[in-house]
Amino acid sequence: MNRGAMEEQGQNERVSRVRTKILSPCSVEKQAPEREDDDGSSYSMDRISQLPQPILHHILSFLSQNEAAQTSLLSKSWRYLWSTLPNIEFREDCFNGNKETFLSVLDKTLQGYHDQKLCIQEFGVKMWKVDSESIPLLEKWIPIVTLNMGVKNLSICLDFLQRSAYFDLPLVIFEAKSLQDLYLGGCKLSQNNPLDKVLFKNLRTLYLNQVYVTVETFEKIISNCTLIEYVTLHGCKGLRTIKVNKLHKYLKCFDFSNFYGRYTGEEDDRSIEIDVPTVETIKIVGCNNWYHHHKYFLHLKSLYLNKVRLSSKSFDFFSCNYLPSLKYLTLSYCNGFNEFHLFNRSIEHLIFDGMMESNKASVDVPNIVMFECEGEIPESFSFNTTSIKWKSNVILWSYVNSDNDASSWFLKINSVLQALSQSEISLGLLQFRWKSNRLHNGEDPPGHKPVLVAQLKLGFYCHESFSFSSAFISNLFRVCRPRYMVRDMYTNARDEFETKHNQLTEFLSLILHRDQRDECPNINCQEMRHDYFWRHDLEEVSMEVFYQNGKEWHRVEGTSSLESAAAVMPNSPQKVRFGFKWKEIS
Repeated sequence: MNRGAMEEQGQNERVSRVRTKILSPCSVEKQAPEREDDDGSSYSMDRISQLPQPILHHILSFLSQNEAAQTSLLSKSWRYLWSTLPNIEFREDCFNGNKETFLSVLDKTLQGYHDQKLCIQEFGVKMWKVDSESIPLLEKWIPIVTLNMGVKNLSICLDFLQRSAYFDLPLVIFEAKSLQDLYLGGCKLSQNNPLDKVLFKNLRTLYLNQVYVTVETFEKIISNCTLIEYVTLHGCKGLRTIKVNKLHKYLKCFDFSNFYGRYTGEEDDRSIEIDVPTVETIKIVGCNNWYHHHKYFLHLKSLYLNKVRLSSKSFDFFSCNYLPSLKYLTLSYCNGFNEFHLFNRSIEHLIFDGMMESNKASVDVPNIVMFECEGEIPESFSFNTTSIKWKSNVILWSYVNSDNDASSWFLKINSVLQALSQSEISLGLLQFRWKSNRLHNGEDPPGHKPVLVAQLKLGFYCHESFSFSSAFISNLFRVCRPRYMVRDMYTNARDEFETKHNQLTEFLSLILHRDQRDECPNINCQEMRHDYFWRHDLEEVSMEVFYQNGKEWHRVEGTSSLESAAAVMPNSPQKVRFGFKWKEIS
């Protein structure tokens, strides 16, 4: 567990303890030991209630708005404390669908803050199914909260009944000098009226989710926020060009996702230009044009690119010369190149998703810890590293349509496994649209030998009638020797479960078959004549079950023969895996 995850876990544990203590009906009394007064009489002192109000507010800040309101039952001193909190959030889903009550509580609470001239440091509102009754209230209070109450963190997340509708955000929000963090969802920024001035020059975080914003408005905002550290843009319409330059020398994280482009093709003409050498994290999803005139990103630790157009030269940029601090690199469904060579000494976690279709792929990462890839098998693949202990998780696809294609596909699998043989390999094989289940056992090429695999997962699609054959098993064990083979039996459809159940039973019968035709009636004569060469190396077969509500694998005893194995084969949805003990590969 990394340091960030440990800190988050510790924070969650502390919040849980606060909730337990504060919301317990007797929590105040438990904190109140009896003391003797000067006249000898005893009295109970409530230590928590005697704390200064800022500290009490800080304690309640760990609770939700509803939980904070429950503390009014603790004692008289706590009755109205929750209503003066500097951080408040209104969520419509906490009112069990009673929209009228939700709007009334929001209005009365904010009116109380306004009448008492209280400050609000953090203000958030989340509304679902926004309608004509909700908009006037938002238009009334958002300007007051942002301008008159000194808000630093503002979060407005709206979801309209009509998908194409947006809330016209009052322009006065850009005059809130105290604003440091701005989170907006379902809003429209300055479509009809030009944005004259932006005064929140201390803005650190800008998060826009499904917001309509023009290029001019965004550039106006970003150019006036030179202290910005985090920029997140998810599914924003109207924003076709994004530029973040050297003015933003404090930028740490840039996150862009174009959801709409998946269906409309909007990503074809969007462009993103980032020239901030101090940035630490970049994530871009759905953008064909990504520019970086600045060659060196000395502090970039994490780079995630999904559906971004690259070129063979792009991989030169990924090298350690330009990205010396890069630890995490993810390339997912990127296009624009037929082959690539990647060399980087600092990368520890490397992910290729849908990237293996290139003709030639060469990877040189001396300090790799984890390598993951999913996709079709390249014609040529090499992987070099000096790491002693590392893992690889490989999921390979197949669209073979003939016996010859299938046989060559297994040989390509072996070439990939050979390149990763120094790692602890988890291998997944996904077969699509197989037209033939009868494979030939061809001659092995020179130097060919099976590779030890820690775990093997098999998946079959678009052919419910697929059945295992002895040739399939032989080809499979020709390229790899798995310690475990896993098949997920979880499913809601009974027919699908029975199909998987029958496939596993058939697989097990082929594994345990000892040339006794009567024992395996589903195996025809031609398959019987195949050379089960791998059985000479197989010393033991076992079966384990992982139940839906379980926490560990359970070994099933009595699987040494087909009859005993069939008797204990699970007849309900669960995970099943087979264990194999092989002789050492020479």
